[in-house]
Amino acid sequence: MKIKNKPAYVYDIEVFKNVFHCTIFDTETEELHKFECSIRKNNIEDMCKFFMYKDVYFVGYNNIHYDNPIVNYCIEFFSNSSYTYDRICESIFNLSCTITSDKDNLDAWKRWKYANNFLTLDLLTMYYSTALRVSLKEMQVTMMYKNVQEFNCDWQAPLAEQEIDEMIAYNINDVMSTTELLNRSEDMINLRIDIEKTYNINCLSKDNVNMGMQILAEEYMRKTGIPWSKLKDMRSPADTIILDKVILPFIKFETPILQQLLSEMKSLIVSPGRKGYEKKFLMQNLTYSVGVGGIHSINTPELIIPNEDELLIDADVASLYPSMLLNFDCYPQHLGAIFKETYEDIRVRRLEAKKKKDKLTDITLKYALNGLSGNLQNEHSWCYDPYAVMKIRINGQLLLLMLTEQLIKLNCKIIQINTDGVFFKCKKDIYPKVQEQFEWWQNLTGLVLEEDRFKAFYQLAINDYFGVYENGKVKEKGCFITDVILGKGLTPKIIPKAVIKYFLEGIKPQDYIKSCTDIKDFLMSEKTGKQWHVEYNSQPQQRTNRFYASTNGYFLYKWKIDKGEKKYQNMLTASGVTLLNNFDNLPKDPKINYQYYITEANKIIAQFKNKQLSLF
Repeated sequence: MKIKNKPAYVYDIEVFKNVFHCTIFDTETEELHKFECSIRKNNIEDMCKFFMYKDVYFVGYNNIHYDNPIVNYCIEFFSNSSYTYDRICESIFNLSCTITSDKDNLDAWKRWKYANNFLTLDLLTMYYSTALRVSLKEMQVTMMYKNVQEFNCDWQAPLAEQEIDEMIAYNINDVMSTTELLNRSEDMINLRIDIEKTYNINCLSKDNVNMGMQILAEEYMRKTGIPWSKLKDMRSPADTIILDKVILPFIKFETPILQQLLSEMKSLIVSPGRKGYEKKFLMQNLTYSVGVGGIHSINTPELIIPNEDELLIDADVASLYPSMLLNFDCYPQHLGAIFKETYEDIRVRRLEAKKKKDKLTDITLKYALNGLSGNLQNEHSWCYDPYAVMKIRINGQLLLLMLTEQLIKLNCKIIQINTDGVFFKCKKDIYPKVQEQFEWWQNLTGLVLEEDRFKAFYQLAINDYFGVYENGKVKEKGCFITDVILGKGLTPKIIPKAVIKYFLEGIKPQDYIKSCTDIKDFLMSEKTGKQWHVEYNSQPQQRTNRFYASTNGYFLYKWKIDKGEKKYQNMLTASGVTLLNNFDNLPKDPKINYQYYITEANKIIAQFKNKQLSLF
């Protein structure tokens, strides 16, 4: 693979008190380079020269915050040195401890973090923001990588010589799994290369949000002439927010319970963030939750199939947060009205690009628009303004409640409400009146409603459901998602597949599950914290494990010392399991515990059925 016409080399390092190792894989020639510094050999100078003189992109996972600084440190001190291996290893180990123990204090190691000795790409920072870091092992699990491998040892202790080769094998496995992730990321990388060409910014190792914010900053600086050195420190902090000053003056209700809610909100002084105020109330047999974090209904299992004379409608507000920012001046006050002008310009250009099917511009500007809302509440961001984000959140939910109130007056049944939309059922003959209310609300708010229709909806909870559109396509959410999503954990996909097949095709779970021949559909995973130890068949195991329920397997336990006692927890109480961290170890007859999966699917089905029966 090439990045900007340069070969991509995937690399990873391992650091111990007495051993250092670096593995590098040439994705073009598939040649593997190994550099070791230990009692056995010392290749540290060769490694330094390799990084310095290769005109390539060195690709890693979390390398910007760990591997790169250490390699840069080695280049500075060990490119041409007479130090003994133990002195070199100890020095690298001390730097490693500094980085991992005090990541926020950059002063001790920033000179090596920001050194530019080689070109680099970090797949971790490209996929995830700082707050959403996912380990390489979790990526291996959700990639269905052939070998989910950890190296069990005391990372603070010297490594025994007889364990070095095992450690190197682990190091190579990490490199090869990162290579697979790199290959899967080609489209994301090419998008960033195109954006760099268009906007002259460095975003190769940035996630979507940070990339979008960088584009937004560039556009704003271009319009204002404010340099980044000044912009990066601008903020509109607030210790408290008076909600009466936030709430839009035209918001009003006819229903007593909503009038009381509005009055209560106007009397409050809240602190920034998602905590501080939450109110639950019952309306039309549905519980609503409102507060500084937003609005949602509290839902229980429900199976909804409209009659011939009924419609099942999902009305979502198009781009709620960006639209509210523009319509109601919810922009960062310290950036002035020109920020609103900049933001509006980006939105107009994006809509034009969408119409012209200019995918690059469309996606790029989408990131620039969508990255803002989260950064309004990020005190480290140049857009930080808790008043602005509170204005969006509070008014967004109140405006949705105004629409909901009118729908209830038309005898619509509200199924759920969540952040930016209302899902409801109504009689076909009142739909013209529903449309009138949509138009009234859109004219009042300047917001746009987008409508989807369903012919069936199966709701376990507010964020766990599946529904069938009128065109037959299926929408999946939460626990009903049947695809494995990269970095989002692994649950057995055979269960939601069986539930959906039962309701949509009438296939019994036991028939569907027993007919499945793909072991991957039965897999699940668990990752434990560093305070836990993991045991299987009384043998210690790694902390991240992939497994399936089996009839001949052992229980998988985790344990920790609590008040001087060894406390065990069973990681899957309903069945023994077979570990499948390495696909090469799959038994010819896997002895899948089909009954476990059938039972779990039937539990979900029963919740829907019991709820339906309780209505009669």
